[in-house]
Amino acid sequence: MFSEPVAWYASIFGWLFLTGIGLPPVPEEAGILYAAGLSALHPEMRWWFAWPICGLGILCADCVLYGVGRWWGPALFEYRWVQRLMSTSRRQRLEARFHRHGIGLLILARFLPPLRTGVFLISGASRYPFTKFLVADVIYCVAGVGIVFFGGAGLVATIHRIGHPAIWLAVVPFVVYGLYRYFRYLKQREDRPAPPVSILQSPVGTTPEGQVSLMPAGAATARQDVRDAIGG
Repeated sequence: MFSEPVAWYASIFGWLFLTGIGLPPVPEEAGILYAAGLSALHPEMRWWFAWPICGLGILCADCVLYGVGRWWGPALFEYRWVQRLMSTSRRQRLEARFHRHGIGLLILARFLPPLRTGVFLISGASRYPFTKFLVADVIYCVAGVGIVFFGGAGLVATIHRIGHPAIWLAVVPFVVYGLYRYFRYLKQREDRPAPPVSILQSPVGTTPEGQVSLMPAGAATARQDVRDAIGG
């Protein structure tokens, strides 16, 4: 029969794996804080094991999403359930940003649950190099998870040491509101419209590396617009 710590470790992995693939679409940080709280309140829980378990659950979920996208390819986004998860306009916007930012977008996407799932599917479907995908994941699993885990564990240990119930009533709403404002800021940033693109510029990703990104088909239209603007 499993001991209680083993069951807790399993629950940490399961929580972070399921939320990592979007079931349900809640921030991964909630699962990390759950693991941090268990480690702070139960001496039999080893932080040096709970922390890697968090990263492992996240890493496995991300690899599953990447694999699904790589297996089905672009055809995946024609399914209705995928379109409910991510509209065509949002997917096209993310694809354009993905070509420019790559690893940076993979790391940023972690903080927005609906966006996170779509970005990892896109990375697989576009056959983004798995090694780069893995590097972005490991960076977050070590640095990002570590910051949330140890920060949460320290906060829970401090509150537990003080021992007054009023501390929980004061701190928990403050933390929840802070997370809400932070994720809302990231959502607004993600929804910010992209800057206008010149009609002479080729679509992102269609120009070979090292060549000037121009679209000659738009030159005639541009010249005609200039003549019209100056009166002939």
